[in-house]
Amino acid sequence: MRSRHADRFNHDDDAPGYDTDVKREAHPIRAGYSAALDWVAAKAAPTGSDEVLDLGTGTGNLALRLPDFSRLTGVDVSEAMLERAAGKFVADRRVNWVQDDLLGFFECPGPNYDVVVSSYAVHHLTEDEKAALFAAIASRLAPGGRVVFADLMFENAPERSRILAGYREAGEGALLADIEDEYFWDLETSTAVWRDLGFRTETCRFSTLSWGLHVHAAGSPR
Repeated sequence: MRSRHADRFNHDDDAPGYDTDVKREAHPIRAGYSAALDWVAAKAAPTGSDEVLDLGTGTGNLALRLPDFSRLTGVDVSEAMLERAAGKFVADRRVNWVQDDLLGFFECPGPNYDVVVSSYAVHHLTEDEKAALFAAIASRLAPGGRVVFADLMFENAPERSRILAGYREAGEGALLADIEDEYFWDLETSTAVWRDLGFRTETCRFSTLSWGLHVHAAGSPR
């Protein structure tokens, strides 16, 4: 199953300026970016024995923050983004880059992962695609594994309506268009999906639009 908007959200054209763009945290969509990635890395906390999967790795900014791992697989639909990520890990044989859609990646058999992370990528998936992705991740998670996301989210549908109304009243037409063009998470819905899969969740907010979600098995110390 390939996500239906993978081609539309291929960010090859954005790759050259991406690392500069994400530093502009005065913009509501970029606010909290650095803190969110730091939080993901701290919660994921891979060790030298861990198999790590980074979904939507982009230019590798999250992967660079991970303290250690046995092997890291970075997946992204954008060839240009992966080229920039690879340039940050020159000669590191522990890292493998895969050009693929987030859902399409799981169609091929592969290893189980101790740690799965993702930053600012899953908001390109519709709600049903998010649920399919979560189930696919759960099926490939090693015992005691953990999953950590940072992304653009609303706490629930009422909050989405309230925040969008505020932007509308402030005349933020371009921002509204950007938000409505994509599929920002409904955090309440997503945490319910993970609970139904048998996992516990922890959330953290970094800005109006940026949240973190830490997922781990019931009984796991992390």
